Amino acid sequence: MTTLRPQSLQSRFLLGLGAIVLLVGVFFSASMYFHLKDLLHSQVVDKAELMLAQVDSVQQYVRTTLRPKMYTMVSDDQFVIEAMSSSYISRKVMDRLNMEKSQYLYRRVSENARNPKFEINELERGLMQEFRADPELAFWEGYRNIKGVEYFLTARPVVFAKKCMHCHGSPDKAPKVLLERYGDRRGFGRKVGEIGGIDLVGLPVDSAVSQIRDATVGYVGIYASGMLIFFTVVQFFFNRLVTHNLHRLTRVFRERFKDQEEIRVLDKVEQKDEIEEVVQGMEELGDHLVNVQNQLRDYAANLECMVERRTEELSIEAAERQSDVALFVLLLDKLNRARSRHEMWHSALPEIARRFEASSAAFICMLATQNYYSWPEGLERPEMPENWREILTESVPLFEPGRAVIPVGADDSVNEGLLFVTWDHGVDLKQQDRTLLRALGQQIGIAMENLGALDNLVRQKDLLQSVVEGIADPLLFMDGNCTVVLANQGARTLGDSLAGLDDDSDEGDGAQKLIPALFSECYGQEGSDCPLRQTMDRGQPDQREVGTPDGRHFSVSMYPVGDADRRLVVYVREVTNEKRMLARMRQSEKLATVGKFASGLAHEMNNPLGVIKCYGELLRNAAPSDQAREDVDVIMRHATQAQNVLQDLLNFARPAKLAAEDATLGEVVRGAVRSYGVQAETLGVGLKAHVDPQAGDFVLSRQAGDQILSNLLGNALDALEGSEDGRIDVDVSCSADKAEVVLSVCDNGPGVPPDVLESIFDPFFSTKDVGKGTGLGLAVVYGIIKDMGGSIDVSAGAGARFVVRFPARNNDTGKA
Repeated sequence: MTTLRPQSLQSRFLLGLGAIVLLVGVFFSASMYFHLKDLLHSQVVDKAELMLAQVDSVQQYVRTTLRPKMYTMVSDDQFVIEAMSSSYISRKVMDRLNMEKSQYLYRRVSENARNPKFEINELERGLMQEFRADPELAFWEGYRNIKGVEYFLTARPVVFAKKCMHCHGSPDKAPKVLLERYGDRRGFGRKVGEIGGIDLVGLPVDSAVSQIRDATVGYVGIYASGMLIFFTVVQFFFNRLVTHNLHRLTRVFRERFKDQEEIRVLDKVEQKDEIEEVVQGMEELGDHLVNVQNQLRDYAANLECMVERRTEELSIEAAERQSDVALFVLLLDKLNRARSRHEMWHSALPEIARRFEASSAAFICMLATQNYYSWPEGLERPEMPENWREILTESVPLFEPGRAVIPVGADDSVNEGLLFVTWDHGVDLKQQDRTLLRALGQQIGIAMENLGALDNLVRQKDLLQSVVEGIADPLLFMDGNCTVVLANQGARTLGDSLAGLDDDSDEGDGAQKLIPALFSECYGQEGSDCPLRQTMDRGQPDQREVGTPDGRHFSVSMYPVGDADRRLVVYVREVTNEKRMLARMRQSEKLATVGKFASGLAHEMNNPLGVIKCYGELLRNAAPSDQAREDVDVIMRHATQAQNVLQDLLNFARPAKLAAEDATLGEVVRGAVRSYGVQAETLGVGLKAHVDPQAGDFVLSRQAGDQILSNLLGNALDALEGSEDGRIDVDVSCSADKAEVVLSVCDNGPGVPPDVLESIFDPFFSTKDVGKGTGLGLAVVYGIIKDMGGSIDVSAGAGARFVVRFPARNNDTGKA
């Protein structure tokens, strides 16, 4: 029977090469496939751990910070589930992962869950049973098919602690809000240490596995195409390179060998290109060469012994050098991983001792710390050599039989300590080993210097951070692109405040929102429009005052740092209260000036008006006709009106002493509402008052209260005259800190135009028609409130809102 197998050398070579290429392709394709799967597994494990860590962070924050803070703000029988339940908050935070288009799955479920939406399913129940069966099991990882999609799942048990029993123990002790929302049947009856649920994180892997499979198939296709091209090239070059070179080889041998036996062997090699013939010919040629070599060995026996001895020495030396390289690589890795000097020496000393086959190794720090490290640990300090000072200062190592003392330092000028390497028997180190130990001392010295510099850098950073955070006002450090590099808590808090976010918001860093909020109209613009870039371009400090839409004002100081780096320190200070105080001071000065003028004017005009009225009475009594008396009455009426205006001026300039009669603010408000109720009803305006019982007991002068409310209510009724569905609300309450009693009068009229806010309390200023007001009412009210130690503010917008604040510090004595 004929065996079907290739006969020529070329065919056998190509077949063998093809088998090798196929095996290599299969090996690398499989390796790539399994490597990508392992890489995918490690990535999904890291992502799952990151998600669980995020959940832990949220729950830990709720348990340790938010919930205790809420207990201080609410009564013991109150429970705000949105701010105090760690499970509720963590689910809400992680709900975005469970959206329809999300790639992630997060579930926190339990048996008999309080919310049926989070009741455990069959898959999760099986996982929970595994945790209950093995209490030592902290995590479970694996792959499961969920609704036709392959997921990588990570689960961990939810164990009820003692502090959880407040909401999950007995229904009788649970917060009422939980019972009202979920009832008293679900989520209760838990025990301390019970595994009642699981946290489950899932990541879909179908798409990634498909991509891996496609990449592997593509690689196989590319590999197969390349191999086809490779085989074509090999087949082309085989005859050119192999067969042709075989003939060249035989020609060379014919030129070198003239013996008949050698020529006979060469003839066999040249006959065919089959592998058997070639191998047979080469074997015969090799046997012939061996015979020749044996003859030469006999001639050079002594020379071979020397060569073998030298070769052995070179092999030993090469092995030592290889171990030296391995030692340096290992030490470099351990030194890079070390975070302290103790950890560095703990890992380096054993390796040094093993390399030089020493019985012990130790290091003594000769600086102020005098630290000592040894291997094995617990050894006594080695005896110092007599010339140890010379070793340190001149960087000259000491080598004695059985001991080596090496200076350790980054350079020869400064050494931090001495490295002792000891042997149980007297060992005389070779010069190469001595050089190696000296190099190790310098390398370890560099590592110690780097550790010291790193430690100093960390401490400087912590010091800078503590200084920056210790500044209460916002402080920022910005780069040339106007991006915040460093900011303190004041900057983050103010940024969140201006952006309308609370302190618990997770919508980014509040410091990044601060500068855009302050310079909203020009932030980020190129050239001269951006104040930050202007300051960096000039290289000179700059200070500006900016305002925000909510009426707050800030002083912004900018200090450029460096020339080439273009960096900027920004210091922000709120000056809203200062501006208000200055405005009040200017108002007081203006009122005092106008009051003096009004007092003199009223005094000068009141006497002539008195004379006019006196003679008017005489004329009216002596009038010969009714027409003359009517004319005199017109004179008398206008003279009386002028006297009333002058009296208002006198009241403004020299406020009359308020009556001693006292009354509560609630009584004054209710009395004023009753007095103006008829007028309000006639105009079709709703007038209502709400008085807080605690604030309503505030005591003040009845005359002062009546005058304040009469002016404010009168102005409100004038503003609502002719309007439909007019409404006036009077409210009396206490401030949040109980330091002030607040009286507010609000209407839904046309409101106060923003352009008159600064002048509304000025004397003689009025927006009413001529003849309907003197413009002194609010000025008088302002003066009365100021004398009482209070303040009054007005806000613009839809409707007018006047807010009067009385200090409550003297309320216990019965007066404001």
